[in-house]
Amino acid sequence: MQDIRHEQTILSLPFGLGHTIDITQTLTVLAAAGMPARVEAFDRLRFDDGRTAFLATPDPTTVVADSDGAEGRVDDVILLPGGSEGGVLSLVRRYPDLVVVNGKRGQVWADGRQVHGTSAQREATPGWRTVFAIVRSIVLHGGGTHDIAERIGVPFEEVRAAMSTLGAHVFHTPLGWEAADLGQLVDWALAAYPGYGGVRTCWRGDTTIDQQADELIALGGVMSDRWAAQQSGVLVAPDRLTAFFPDHPDMQALGYVPASADDATVKVIIPQDITILTSAEGCCTDDFITAHVLYEADWVAANTDAVNGLWQVLHFQSDLAHDLRWHPNNGDGEGGAG
Repeated sequence: MQDIRHEQTILSLPFGLGHTIDITQTLTVLAAAGMPARVEAFDRLRFDDGRTAFLATPDPTTVVADSDGAEGRVDDVILLPGGSEGGVLSLVRRYPDLVVVNGKRGQVWADGRQVHGTSAQREATPGWRTVFAIVRSIVLHGGGTHDIAERIGVPFEEVRAAMSTLGAHVFHTPLGWEAADLGQLVDWALAAYPGYGGVRTCWRGDTTIDQQADELIALGGVMSDRWAAQQSGVLVAPDRLTAFFPDHPDMQALGYVPASADDATVKVIIPQDITILTSAEGCCTDDFITAHVLYEADWVAANTDAVNGLWQVLHFQSDLAHDLRWHPNNGDGEGGAG
């Protein structure tokens, strides 16, 4: 994954997996935005105007909550050193004392808006979500442009325009598009995906995870996290569930109560990247997205093992699908195309 992140050539995008830990760029960009600050403690900054800032998690979808009202935090500002553009504005609008800094791209969000830098979405390769959805479709299913557009739920014209971004990484055959290097493209799609963005809420229910999943699937949700990983045959405790929806369901009416990220049984996400809804494999996101959800959650061994398991599943699925496309009757002594 480190090699893919540092050597990717397909898109001009920020890295996908991982978290920012060096705040040198954060301090530089804050100064450029007219908000100079200095390090006061390992997790504290102090602005020149006297306000203090607590350095929080760089997860842009984190639910920010005091542990006990006003007594839960003494700092004036919560500062997230990092974060993708997706979901950032929704957070800063909800929490006026939240500052988000993307040091690499020179962006600062505060007071409910972007106060410094230009939009990463405008600078990034146009249609990057479509590009990732196309790649996931090609490596697992192949097919022509019309087939890909129908599978990922994106207009044909957008798919055709985005194909040029992939360049020599894909090529056209009588059966449709194929990867020039199947394994390499699988790894790139897994490691370079910058995230689905959007807004996250956390809930706790009293029923089992399986019952909660069934209930949310019936409402049109697309499941992910450890529960979805187990559905793909990965041996991991299915004790966590992330549900993607185009519109937020009324969770309290279903009997759920708001919870912290650590105590939640279900995380509900309204994604910025809606292709993960349209290209879902049955009731679950494809294994690429499930691996991303697991990897960005935390660094516990169970998640690392699950991501590795999904990586193996993806390589097996892509190889098998490729063989079946080109040699569908191989076992009967008759080859397929080519």
